[in-house]
Formats: sequence, C-alpha cells, structure tokens
Amino acid sequence: MRAARIVYWLIGVLIFAPIVVLNARTIWRRWKDGQVKSAYVRLALTVIACVLIAVFLFSLYSFTIGYHLPLVMERTIDIFTRRIDGDIDVTTYRQIMLDAGLADVGFRPIPEEDLLGAGFIIGQEYSVAISEQAYDSDGDTAVMYARYEGGGRTIYTAVRFKFYDNRWKALEHWVVSQEEVQKISDIKFIEIRP
Repeated sequence: MRAARIVYWLIGVLIFAPIVVLNARTIWRRWKDGQVKSAYVRLALTVIACVLIAVFLFSLYSFTIGYHLPLVMERTIDIFTRRIDGDIDVTTYRQIMLDAGLADVGFRPIPEEDLLGAGFIIGQEYSVAISEQAYDSDGDTAVMYARYEGGGRTIYTAVRFKFYDNRWKALEHWVVSQEEVQKISDIKFIEIRP
C-alpha cells in the first residue's frame, strides 16, 4: 500500500513539475511584456489542466488499490490488526470494512471466540505478513493468507474475496486450522508490519 502511494506521488511529481515550471516561465514572460490578459488565460488553462490531471491520477489510484488483490488484502489486514491491537471491536471492524468498500454486505469476520481459541492476545503486538499471491482462485473468488507472529506463536488467517465490478471485496475471514497450515507451509509471505 505504501509502495502504491509512493509510485503515484512520483508519477504526480513527474507530470506536474514540467507543466508548472514551463507554464510559470511563460506566464512570467507574458506578464513582464505587458500581455496581462494572455498571462491570465495561460494561468487559467494551466490550473484547469492540473485539476484534470489530479482527478485522473486520483481515480487511477482508487482503481488500482481496489483492483489488485494484494493491495486489498493489505488494507483488510491493516484494519483487522487494529482489532487485534484492541483499538476496535468486531462490530466496528465489520463497519469500517463496509465503509471502506473492502467487504461484501454479507461479510463474516472472525468471531471473538475463534480469535481467542487460536491464541490471539488482544493488545499484543504482532508482526504481520501476507501471502505473495492469491490461492484457490476460480475466476471471481480467491483466498489470501496472513501470518501473525508474536509472543512465541505463529497464527494464520485467511480471507476469501469476490470480484465485483473491477473491485475485490472480502466475503469471509477465518482462522486457518492446523491441517490447512501444513498445506500452506510452502507459501511465501511479504511482511507488511514488522
């Protein structure tokens, strides 16, 4: 997620810097030469162009973070980590997911008893990693895994996503059983929270 923000900031700088610098020089020259009306027209066109480009970049960024499943998973796990940290409860977690457009209306979060049964300790710091790719993909649904390490324990969770109108939305989130852990032992993970 941070990488996507950095990339889009760099794209914005690379697009806006030449537009602003070149047009500022032209506007300044016209202003000095007494072509005030022409300078104002050029300034207005530059501002309009910058606003249109900014709107385009923002809509492209919004599309990117909803379309690429690893970015959706990272945002989902960031919100879930707030639940593990004790900042929010399960109802708030579900509502934040819905409000962010990350979850389907029928989203089923991990029940509190499953969290405690898996060994999560609310308020404890965990390092978090997500799987590099999606698994069990059948076209419009896919599963991604998250690994939590802390307090001498390693716990895995999984999130099933469904693809709706160019966006992935979470359908359910569950704790991975010991049988499933053995099946996913060769999965590569990317750390998102040290």
